[in-house]
Amino acid sequence: MFFTSAGMRFELTLLGTNSALPAFGRFPSSQALNIQENHYLIDCGEGAQIRMSEFGVRRSRIRQVFISHLHGDHVYGLAGFLSSLAMLGRQEPMEVFSPFGLEEAMRVLFKHTGGLSYPLNFHVIDPERHQLIFEDGHVEVYSLPLLHRVPASGFLFKEKERPRNMRPDKIEAYNIHYRHIPAIKAGADFELADGARVPNEELTIPPPPPRSYAYCSDTAFNERLVSMIEGVNLLYHESTFCEDMREHAALTGHSTARQAATIAKLAGAGRLILGHYSSRYQDLGRFLKEAREVFPDTELGIDGKVFEAPLEKKV
Repeated sequence: MFFTSAGMRFELTLLGTNSALPAFGRFPSSQALNIQENHYLIDCGEGAQIRMSEFGVRRSRIRQVFISHLHGDHVYGLAGFLSSLAMLGRQEPMEVFSPFGLEEAMRVLFKHTGGLSYPLNFHVIDPERHQLIFEDGHVEVYSLPLLHRVPASGFLFKEKERPRNMRPDKIEAYNIHYRHIPAIKAGADFELADGARVPNEELTIPPPPPRSYAYCSDTAFNERLVSMIEGVNLLYHESTFCEDMREHAALTGHSTARQAATIAKLAGAGRLILGHYSSRYQDLGRFLKEAREVFPDTELGIDGKVFEAPLEKKV
């Protein structure tokens, strides 16, 4: 079965799903990810903070921003977003992760526009490497090397494993004091008064499997990603074009819907989310049809749509 509560959320809100230009009600790339009430912003195209207001994303709770590359449709909303936080009196630092060059651009801009009310800390990603770039108490974030016209990095968010769960019947059966429970949940056995040991496996059940999300935009078809995102619960893979423009996709460092589905199938992903659509396409039905022929568990990414990875709980 699945168990959900506010503190166990793993939710992705799409703020913008178009490429290059806003068109047909679709804004440029931006996403908000909520993992156990820890909020992360992924890319920040033009109009991102407008979408936050429209879709109920609380911008003040974002502490980390992950920028895939420095093309405008992924970064031109960042200055406005950061400025709005300053106008609201923010004091807490903001951490920004991106390929080289973003810090210089933002520092010059804010130098001439009044600055910010809080520390802005930049962390440069090596777009050629797959490595841990950030972690907190709930998640690890890894960079994913992408194939694009400029240095670009995707992101893999992996939930950290939770402690094992105590069996209430065993607490009662062995009269386990609450002070022993943290150690048992961490994997320790329990010692009885006569010196006998009760194995941890008898006292606990395994925690739910950690959940994961991969963001792969912008990139040409890249099988190198498969081993890095194997078994991911949610995969957002750019699908700028349909198969009728496959050659143009390769020339511009982008993928088709069918190619995105191929990556999802090879990686054994749980669900594929399409996005980063070219403004050439008003009707997105073609994208879904092409992708589902290869990977049935595909959904269209639409501005405002929320995707959840439920917490699977054994009972």
